[in-house]
Amino acid sequence: MSMKNVTNKPDFTKKKLSFGTIDCYQYDKSLKDELKKGMTADDAMFLYKQMQYIRAFETAIIKLRSGELVPFEGYQFSGATHLSIGQEGTAAGANAALRSDDYITSSHRGHGHGIAKESYALRAMDDQKLMDFIGGVSFKSNKKELLEQALEVHLYRTMTEFMGKEEGYCRGRGGGMHIADFNVGHLGANAIVGGSLPMATGAGMSMMFQEKDRVTLCFFGDGASNNGVFCESLNMACMGQFEKGVPVIFFVENNQFGMTGRTRGEITAIDYIARRGWAYNDKGMHAEVVNGMDALAVQDAVKRAAEICRNGDGPVLLEAMTYRYMGHSLSDQSRYRNTEEIEAWKCEDAIGGFKQQMVKAGIAESDELEQIERDIYEQMEEITIAAAKSDFPDPSTIMEGLYSDSTTDEISAEFKTTEYEKELIKDARDGKGRMPYRKAITEAMTEEMLRDKRVVFYGEDVAEHGGAFAATLGLIETFGRKRVFNAPISEVAICGSAVGMAMTGMRPVIELMYIDFILMSMDQLGNQAAKNKYMFGGKAKVPMVCRTAIGGGKGYAGQHSQSLEAIATHIPGLKVVAAATPADAKGLLKTAIRDDNPVIFLEHQLLYGDRDVVPEGDYLVPFGKAAVRQEGSDVTIMAYSYMAKIAQQAADLLAEKGISAEVIDIRSLIPLDVDTIIKSVKKTNYAAVISQAPGTGCYGEHIAFEIQQKAFDYLDAPIELIASYECPPPMAPTLEAEFMPNAEKACDRIVSMLNK
Repeated sequence: MSMKNVTNKPDFTKKKLSFGTIDCYQYDKSLKDELKKGMTADDAMFLYKQMQYIRAFETAIIKLRSGELVPFEGYQFSGATHLSIGQEGTAAGANAALRSDDYITSSHRGHGHGIAKESYALRAMDDQKLMDFIGGVSFKSNKKELLEQALEVHLYRTMTEFMGKEEGYCRGRGGGMHIADFNVGHLGANAIVGGSLPMATGAGMSMMFQEKDRVTLCFFGDGASNNGVFCESLNMACMGQFEKGVPVIFFVENNQFGMTGRTRGEITAIDYIARRGWAYNDKGMHAEVVNGMDALAVQDAVKRAAEICRNGDGPVLLEAMTYRYMGHSLSDQSRYRNTEEIEAWKCEDAIGGFKQQMVKAGIAESDELEQIERDIYEQMEEITIAAAKSDFPDPSTIMEGLYSDSTTDEISAEFKTTEYEKELIKDARDGKGRMPYRKAITEAMTEEMLRDKRVVFYGEDVAEHGGAFAATLGLIETFGRKRVFNAPISEVAICGSAVGMAMTGMRPVIELMYIDFILMSMDQLGNQAAKNKYMFGGKAKVPMVCRTAIGGGKGYAGQHSQSLEAIATHIPGLKVVAAATPADAKGLLKTAIRDDNPVIFLEHQLLYGDRDVVPEGDYLVPFGKAAVRQEGSDVTIMAYSYMAKIAQQAADLLAEKGISAEVIDIRSLIPLDVDTIIKSVKKTNYAAVISQAPGTGCYGEHIAFEIQQKAFDYLDAPIELIASYECPPPMAPTLEAEFMPNAEKACDRIVSMLNK
């Protein structure tokens, strides 16, 4: 994979910009035509059955919720009911066109996507793989019977997941809006509207970097196309610096409604979402509008789109015009539409239309197809009853699957970096072996990128500029644009694409300039990166690092100076670390890159210039282990990042007063080394926590809580929380100096605590 070097010179030539055309509803073939081109009768029957399976599955949900189907006495229905009845042609047709090793991402209305994706993957498996899927025991004698059994198991696992049962695809952690199976390339359904868009971009980027020809198809609705994540994701997928196109098919299922708002004529001013393709590249993203009520038209369009992507000319934007017969959910009374409209769309029904074509093509008689339909509905009811009777997860397993225990401390030869532009000149250390904090970051990145070619680095202005604080200056000279590149000012797309890359074999490191900007990306970090492993039954791995700068002291005021780490520590599934010294910056960052979990790596703005001894060569600083920087007997002072430096300065002032302070650099926030903290407090009987964030809800409060819970009887005074004022960081030097904790303030507060 190669990247372009870009130069822009002035060109003010008089011109007019023009935009090309977009094909709409160009497919005019019949099933008979497709059979002549190579489609088989078995292919057609399988496609028909997929649409019937999807509708039967969702019809069973309707019956469950209404009480028409009662699996057993006392059954209680629970779960989301976002159904796609009417949209079966898009799910089945699109998956029919993909290879079994291609990826999909899905939406909250994704039962059909998952059913079809897994079914086509099963169809491509050999007997042994089918046996493995079934569980190793089968009395079926041939491939056809094995496949039928596997499909029944698949529908059962889908329904059990919908019901939150242990035997579901995600062990009941995700439910119907979060079904995934990484074994067949289903990267997960997503309850956040548009949430999967940047992850699909990242999965495509991952395949591009790994030079594989797998395509990612991203299912999303018309409502998502009005979200900012749509713009960010498509723009990133179309970045001009890529020599080849990102192999992603952005597949809009335009079912006419966001939730109740109409996409056409009400909440947008365009007739087709596909028009937006011309906003992102000069190919219009090969945009096309297809009849989503015709599974063959969808299959044809996706086949062509996949070929475009495999040839290096993606991404592609496809819009399938379809309709959901039911409301947004089963609680929706559909007051925003009338029966006439619904019936008009039902006349174009994908299943009914394909059934007629099957008869015309001589594949089956109408009564035979109707019997297949009855059999599928009967089978689905039996599966539903069995699923309802299956076990819920054991409550004692609630924490299973939250974090990966694995790391990449050992990697195989295939992942070793063998090509790079040139050696980085190692001139950062002085004669005493000291180097600046920022150079320790650079050295950690360099060593890990040399060690593992799956590590790539991108973010805003990180290439030649080296990031906002020059912490990665020189990396592009060593590794080139193939592995170090600039991203748009698109925090959502940066973070979300990293999630997609991480779930598909890469180990991305991204940079957000300031933690203030994390608020713009919290869906991808908080709802996707943090949750995907757990929500998908513990099967996903999300090895990514998000580097970002915290704190103030440079006059950058309220939107570039905050300490928002408590937002990240509040979300289970993220790991959070904050290095206070150059040596820890290197060792913790190397550990973060090798960890198989999403890590938020905090770097304080005022630490980048600090010099200290940094060991040469490979070493790691473990997560979950605090550092006792100074032993003492009278009081324990705890802090992290720049505040750990303030804690040491406060300890020096206390020593002048004859007070012996033990200083603990927390450095690993999640996981937290509670044992070291409690051991120290039990020794000194006094505890002070310094935090640069405002006190209310800050991470320092959590540290105080742990002490209160586990060492209350040892405390001789209330815990002292030394934090910033309860206001945004101000710009004026006088106000900023007052806002931030410093050594003198900390010393005074601790002396006051000891004198109580």
